[in-house]
Amino acid sequence: MKKIILFAAGLFPMLFNSQTHIPASNTPVSFEALAGNKGFASQMTVNKAFEGSKRLGFFSVANISSKWNENNSKDAMIQANLTFEILKNLRLVGGSHYTPNTGLRPTAGFMYAKNFNDFLLIVNPRFIGFSKSSIAEGFVMIEYNPKISENWKGYSRIQGLYSETVKDGEHARSYLMLRAGVSYKTITFGAGANFDSYGPFKESKQNYGVFAAARLFN
Repeated sequence: MKKIILFAAGLFPMLFNSQTHIPASNTPVSFEALAGNKGFASQMTVNKAFEGSKRLGFFSVANISSKWNENNSKDAMIQANLTFEILKNLRLVGGSHYTPNTGLRPTAGFMYAKNFNDFLLIVNPRFIGFSKSSIAEGFVMIEYNPKISENWKGYSRIQGLYSETVKDGEHARSYLMLRAGVSYKTITFGAGANFDSYGPFKESKQNYGVFAAARLFN
């Protein structure tokens, strides 16, 4: 899992160099739901600049998933961060990180984000918590949306996360999300797979199914 996520991160220079389109002005807010063989998963992603500010912004990813036989979800990861651009496309990130097991903790790190009309890259290394139980975490998301026609686009996404405890380097949490489909205007749908691992023994969970996503606004 760790090697796969690091490999995905290494793809971005090649993908970046292949893009020749004019950068989009601002990334849309998106909501996605996956119905799979093991359960339901949802994600909301926000990566927006504040209106009237060239450097300040807000970045958030919220993941919630549950098995079909669960009444209440026990698997959630929610982060909310303010961002400040120090160099072009490179930002300082600081905010909060929440899971049901660890509770609400502070987080800080860096984020590289590049947005084109058909390509989005986000790389976000960060620290979570500032104590003996601190976690070092890396997050990568790559989306590619090649144009098919006036209203239709192809869609693919690789999204990965890997975190380990700073004190002893043990695995804490990781996941890999794969998506492939098409987009019609602001709606995207297709096939998806989630691969999750938990704790030092890397207890795994897989979920395969279909997904649908919507861009809420630009």
